[in-house]
Amino acid sequence: MLYPKTNEKRIAISLNGIWNFNYVDLNYHPNQPLIEPRLIGVPSSFNELFTSKDERDFVGKVCYEKIISIPKNVMDVIWKIRIGAAGNRSEVYLDGILIGAHNGGFLPIDLELPIKEDQTDYRLSIILDTRLDYQTLPIGEITYEKNQPKQTIHYDFANLIGLHRNVYLYCVPFYHIKDIKIKTIHQYSLTLVDYEIDTTDQVRKVELIDPDGKIIGSSSSIKDQINVVNPKLWDIGQGILYKLRVETEHDVYEERFGIRKVEIKGKQLLLNDKPIYLKGFGMHEDHVTVGKGSISALNIRDFSLLKWIHANSFRTSHYPYAEEMYDLADQMGILIINEMPAVGLNFWSNKQVFNEETVNRNSIEVYKKQFDELIERDKNHPAVIMYSLANEANTHEEHALYYFNEVFAHARSKTSLPLMIVEWVGANDNKVAQLADVIGLNRYIGWYVDFADLSVIPEKLLEAFDSYYNKFHKPMMLTEFGADTIMGLHQLPSVAFSEEFQVELIEAYKKVIEKLDFIIGEHVWNFADFQTKQGLTRINGNKKGVFSRDRQPKMVAHFLRKAWEKQ
Repeated sequence: MLYPKTNEKRIAISLNGIWNFNYVDLNYHPNQPLIEPRLIGVPSSFNELFTSKDERDFVGKVCYEKIISIPKNVMDVIWKIRIGAAGNRSEVYLDGILIGAHNGGFLPIDLELPIKEDQTDYRLSIILDTRLDYQTLPIGEITYEKNQPKQTIHYDFANLIGLHRNVYLYCVPFYHIKDIKIKTIHQYSLTLVDYEIDTTDQVRKVELIDPDGKIIGSSSSIKDQINVVNPKLWDIGQGILYKLRVETEHDVYEERFGIRKVEIKGKQLLLNDKPIYLKGFGMHEDHVTVGKGSISALNIRDFSLLKWIHANSFRTSHYPYAEEMYDLADQMGILIINEMPAVGLNFWSNKQVFNEETVNRNSIEVYKKQFDELIERDKNHPAVIMYSLANEANTHEEHALYYFNEVFAHARSKTSLPLMIVEWVGANDNKVAQLADVIGLNRYIGWYVDFADLSVIPEKLLEAFDSYYNKFHKPMMLTEFGADTIMGLHQLPSVAFSEEFQVELIEAYKKVIEKLDFIIGEHVWNFADFQTKQGLTRINGNKKGVFSRDRQPKMVAHFLRKAWEKQ
């Protein structure tokens, strides 16, 4: 899946900005323009923009609408619409005619537009369904109170909805390049760059361009291998990128990529044949006012903070992020654990997740399709070093193995990168972790368990990791640990929710894991405070952030900066 861009053969027009918007009935069809629409900004989450609870907490369908104009002077092209993400389910209409539908709120929708020769202006309508059920990712449940739908979710972030990412109107030549797949195989001083072009056109020339802009190899085949001697390797803090320039009879496209080698070997994670230790965060796409809207300036701020604190990685908890985040990681040498939106696969009760009435065969097919879309989008990003297939699922259930056997097998058929599963279940009860290359463990000892008692952390955390490693013999990672902290609350001696307590808890966890040779990294939960559903333990969201929601450092940020600089 190629990202829209403008070059000598293509035109990409941003549709970001002000759109018409309204809440609509479940059976709504956009035969006519929206009646009395309100204005909304794109990209953003509608839940964050308006001023009433009914608007914020709305469950059902909403419609975004915009008039688009097709340039008349562009001939012999195919016009398309590219929506970076829209969820949870979406339908796209042009002048009231359905042109595509999509299940999933975190991956692109790319559709050809049925353009007429004698028409310039079109009404683009995008209907989003906020509802989550057992055949979506994440999963959720819909119940009714007084004939009104109520959304129940079993994960700890807000079900924010909107056109969250860039929307493009773009054109490609009638005969064009559909996709470019690049795989690098690096050994010693030689790299083999395997590529494959998906095109309806005749390939003229394929050029491999080094980071200095010099052409170092070429071919005229649709599928080939180009050798690079003594390549400059992509690495942590070194976003060294090559380009593959593909020219066909009617089209041209340049795809960036990096040369790097990722491998799990014994207890270690290797990058370019060297052991690495992951330092960073589980994150969320979540900002004040725009919600999950992806804004370049805000993304730059996040990466600046990652660099400042000496982090080298993050997990896209708990869903794929905007493509622009991966581009920044590629350029800045930041490692990404790319996570599927398989979250909420637990009810935190005795109710079973994996059975015919809930997460079933249809759910598996939904998962596979979204994983295919994820690979299609992110396959050429050197920053992606691992895929996480689920977060905190009920992997102790009898039928969990059936579900995860299928999704792990499917994932391995699509990528050679390591696969992770992130667990909350104890090792003795776990029926699934043997399928993974790396096991992530989320633990909140001293917070959700043994609240405010830091003395139990060394024994209980060590037992949790040892039991997993002794059973599964896989490298492991501490993928979540932390404590809710109210910024500006100070207490000596420390108390829960104070900034001092957050530092003490994080330090206690680090002292345990640094003694374990099978731990490949630590990701603090969370990078920044974020919005959640309301609850007694949530004071306007989750406050476990090392930074506040508006990206200012808490006390623990300075502690981690010093610790990670030395590590």
